[in-house]
Amino acid sequence: MQHRRLLRLLPALVAIGALVAFGLAGCGAGGTSGNKNLVIVTEFAVSGTDAGAQLPAQNGADLAIQQNKDLGSGYTLSVKHDNYEGTNGVDPSVAASNLTQVATDSTVIAVVGPFNSGVAKVIIPISGNAHLTMISPANTNPGLTKEQYAQANGINFAELHPAGSKEYYFRLPGTDDVQGKVDAQIAAAAPVNAKSVYVVDDNSTYGIGLANYFTTNFQSGGGSILGRSSITAQQASSFPSLAASITSKHPDAVFFGGVTSGGGGLLKKALAAAGYTGPMVGGDGIAEDPAWLTAAGSAANGTYGTVMAPDTSQFTQGPAATFLSQYQAAFPGKDITPYSAMSYDAAMIEITAIKNLIKDGKSVTREAVRDGVASIQYNGVTGSLSFDQNGDNAGTKVYSVYWIDASTAGKWAFKQQGNV
Repeated sequence: MQHRRLLRLLPALVAIGALVAFGLAGCGAGGTSGNKNLVIVTEFAVSGTDAGAQLPAQNGADLAIQQNKDLGSGYTLSVKHDNYEGTNGVDPSVAASNLTQVATDSTVIAVVGPFNSGVAKVIIPISGNAHLTMISPANTNPGLTKEQYAQANGINFAELHPAGSKEYYFRLPGTDDVQGKVDAQIAAAAPVNAKSVYVVDDNSTYGIGLANYFTTNFQSGGGSILGRSSITAQQASSFPSLAASITSKHPDAVFFGGVTSGGGGLLKKALAAAGYTGPMVGGDGIAEDPAWLTAAGSAANGTYGTVMAPDTSQFTQGPAATFLSQYQAAFPGKDITPYSAMSYDAAMIEITAIKNLIKDGKSVTREAVRDGVASIQYNGVTGSLSFDQNGDNAGTKVYSVYWIDASTAGKWAFKQQGNV
């Protein structure tokens, strides 16, 4: 996820970065090794439209932390929840303010999140300056960790990864250069069978990047791109006109790079009203999101989406089955998504690094936790996990495909799973 929403780089962020540097000079970037009451922060958008996708991710991290409140040797662990949902959806400036505040708290030892690539783009420098390990269960924009993709995605790579500095940002899912290829294959294969596609993105770091990778891969496979547009949810009044224009081009499918709150569901509804009866394909910004069903209504039928994580219906044995039963017991009646499991693994990797330090009688500092995470070999719910020198998952990377049509009773249903 991913996730990945509209990025607004505000001048105020420069001042925030300065405050971080000042605050850390006072309290020590490494945290206080003598403190035994440790905190892991979750950084998600858990209200408004985005709650349907991101609250289950927060729950996954919560479960891991609940199970490890007593770390041994007098150490305890608790959680602090940060919410970066703004007035108009995901707000990177809110996330930056959140992280600036927790960075100066020496009890905070690590972060799970963020969900959105556009948010990660803003807060990676803050976590790096604070020597604060951050593991995302959902970020998928490749430019966050791979320099060759940074400029095309509007990312200042040197700002996120200063020369000579250690990496404090890690992530678990496969990246959008891979997801775009998977999405292109889905669009070209049965039952979509598209030879021509109209491409739309939600003008976010995530959405633009995913749409770019889809376009490149779909064209390299012999497909035709009939046109491209960028939208935001605030432009919904213009969607009927855009939908009519798209429909007049008679695409076999429409690809949407973005998230539900970026206007994709509303566009799907407008397309149906304009007489378009073909499918829409998207990525992990929409797949399995219950808000998509609300936004698109009956027009949700004919939607296909991918998630760069394993589907929970496949959690039938081993650690995955145990996690599923524990999650359902801890959060009865609450939604579970693939990112619930990814967040659980992200938190457990951080917790394992902390426990290893305690077991070895070493100081539990932010730098030490980072080094433990960077070198970890962890067998988790979502597979065998480790990190390369860029902070990307060097282990198991799974994708799942979901769809909505009459046979699924107008709801998201798991279709297939694969490895990349």
